[in-house]
Amino acid sequence: MAKILVAASPEPRAVLERVLAGHELSCAETMAHGEQLLGDRAFQLIICTIVFDESKMYDFLRLAKSRPEWERIPFIGARVRGHILRSPTALGAAALTCRELGAAAFLDIANYAKDPEREMRDAIEGFLDC
Repeated sequence: MAKILVAASPEPRAVLERVLAGHELSCAETMAHGEQLLGDRAFQLIICTIVFDESKMYDFLRLAKSRPEWERIPFIGARVRGHILRSPTALGAAALTCRELGAAAFLDIANYAKDPEREMRDAIEGFLDC
């Protein structure tokens, strides 16, 4: 069981709670709460959805990489609802921007066809050192 910080609004958070059932999740809906959690607890992974705190995923990524004690934590940007950011160009730009800012990955649940939630869980767990 890994300690994972989930930065997401309620609807995508519910998806990630299903996907990551069994892990110890701490959830933040705002930048301020996410920063507080990072300061208070040790995490093995940060996963942040595109629409976190009014689309502040990149801001939270910058914050997570701004301190030596946090920068080693793998950060995954994620899209967990297919109706968000539908354009392939925009999704490609999101993935590229995440990588350029230091994220370990950008994962899109729509890329998993057979069992999207299980496949996304497998991809996320690939970044854990459990």
